Amino acid sequence: MAFLEEGISEQFAFGSSVVERYAVDITQTKDGSEYRRLLHPYPSLIIEAGFNNRTETFLYANIVDMYQRSGGLFGGFRWKNPNDYTTNGRKTAPTYNDQACVASGSDYQIVKWYGTEGGSDATRRLIKKPVAGSVVVGIRDDFGSPTQITNSVSPQRWVVDTTTGLITFKANNQKTITNITQATEAVITVGAGHGYIAGDYVHISGVSGMTEINGQRATIQSVGGSTITVDINSSGYTAFSTASPNLAVANAAPQSTETVTAGCEFDIPVRFDTE
Repeated sequence: MAFLEEGISEQFAFGSSVVERYAVDITQTKDGSEYRRLLHPYPSLIIEAGFNNRTETFLYANIVDMYQRSGGLFGGFRWKNPNDYTTNGRKTAPTYNDQACVASGSDYQIVKWYGTEGGSDATRRLIKKPVAGSVVVGIRDDFGSPTQITNSVSPQRWVVDTTTGLITFKANNQKTITNITQATEAVITVGAGHGYIAGDYVHISGVSGMTEINGQRATIQSVGGSTITVDINSSGYTAFSTASPNLAVANAAPQSTETVTAGCEFDIPVRFDTE
């Protein structure tokens, strides 16, 4: 019961005041100078609820009931900040390229950056409570070019835990590349039984000769018995050549040189602060 995965009525926000705070340590010297230190980059919210013009029925159904079921100050619940509830600005519909996620082991934490994206001292919010059905995911390749990773196939290419905000990609499918054609849509030879389907996405690296293609992430347009055709125009690239050893590979999963991105609507995890 430590956290109820449900939200309090959105009407609760009307008439309420919201204060966003940061943990700042301030030291003042004898000459009046101040030295300030940001203890951590994550904001916290203090909500002063307004109950004016609320009927007794509303208060019991939405406030008292939640208070009882959460054990007073013990349990948390979701709250939608009406002034900031999406990763795209504050209220605009989210897109897959809104925010850079932070790697957390083999998973990726959804984050909303309020400073320079990815900066160690940038203020940010860890999105622990994304709204189910609102999450969209992308990958920026080595050059920062974004691609949306759609999730309309089975098994799914990724899943998101809406109780933690962690995105998990399905197991990687890596294949060795033995040839790439020079064409408006490059045909890549990856061997029989490759397991790719049209609509999959692959990152290309380690290619000799046609080095211009390295670091790009492509969408597979069609597949053959041992080939995949991707949306990369390689007609002006240098011809593919085989090196020894051959390090040319296609990878479906995000690579360390890439950035996973995400967008969503989100709630704030809160609890009652007074009895």
